[in-house]
Amino acid sequence: MTVPLLDVKNLNVTFQMASGDLPVSSDVSFTLEHGKVLGLIGESGSGKTVTSKAILGLLPSVGTAKSDFIRYKGRDISDLPPHEFDKLRGADLAMIFQDPVGSFNPVKTIGWHFRAAGRVHPEGHGDIAADAAEALRKVDIADPKTALKKFPHQLSGGMLQRCLIALIMFSRPSLIVADEPTTNLDNLVERQIITLFDKLRRDIDASFIFITHDMTIAEQISDDIIVMYAGQIVEHGSAKALMHAPRHPYTQGLVKTARELEGDVDTLTEISGEVGTGHWPDNKCRFAPRCPHYQAACDHAVPLHPVAGHGAVRCVMATDKEATR
Repeated sequence: MTVPLLDVKNLNVTFQMASGDLPVSSDVSFTLEHGKVLGLIGESGSGKTVTSKAILGLLPSVGTAKSDFIRYKGRDISDLPPHEFDKLRGADLAMIFQDPVGSFNPVKTIGWHFRAAGRVHPEGHGDIAADAAEALRKVDIADPKTALKKFPHQLSGGMLQRCLIALIMFSRPSLIVADEPTTNLDNLVERQIITLFDKLRRDIDASFIFITHDMTIAEQISDDIIVMYAGQIVEHGSAKALMHAPRHPYTQGLVKTARELEGDVDTLTEISGEVGTGHWPDNKCRFAPRCPHYQAACDHAVPLHPVAGHGAVRCVMATDKEATR
């Protein structure tokens, strides 16, 4: 039996606030196979980024993560001491943040960042300058030697994002979390970055958790998709299944909006209301206050249950029958 690259079981994250513990994600479980891309979808506040940071040991000091296990290549890394985790981050596990500007030291050149990464993780590198230039070429930067001499503020947002991707790939990690890496980029650059990710993940045989709020982007790059709402997984399945036959009303709303954005409509369908603050009831569906299909049965907690030929759904209306709504 093949061991998955990443296996997460019942991950719960809470933030310690002055008013008490605030739940941020609840009972998150999934596996990620070698060389695959898992799309992690949801509105702001759904728990996507916090869940991923918990896996990589990057929670802020007020955050606490508990789980049955978080296994990377079969090894439980959920309770690793900081010095052991530091050996994994950067070399095996990496994160591409949505703001490339904040990921670079503003008073250091791009080349300095590559040299620093090469010193920390020298494995597989001979001539660091040559390897850095090659990494920049792979992300379609035409003049790598000039780019290495520049400071972050001297590059456009798209160029800087490419440099950040190249810097991460430079260490050849096995698992990369990409946190909305196309945010604030124009549509043309966004498409170029998505194509670039698809190319590079094959070059280094990496697996990705790709965080986004855009179902269209998730469809383009993901093998499987997890939809999160209010800290819970509400639907999980192949990208094809979720885009063509979504079962959860929240997923249906996201897909409908994505399709409208691709079409010629004047007004987009809106999911009324907001995700909320994190004080969610445990005894009812968290999406119920916003759901157009609300019924009395929604006032009871619904587990994430398998649906044959589809995946898993957290909804009383989801059955093994084809979705008709």
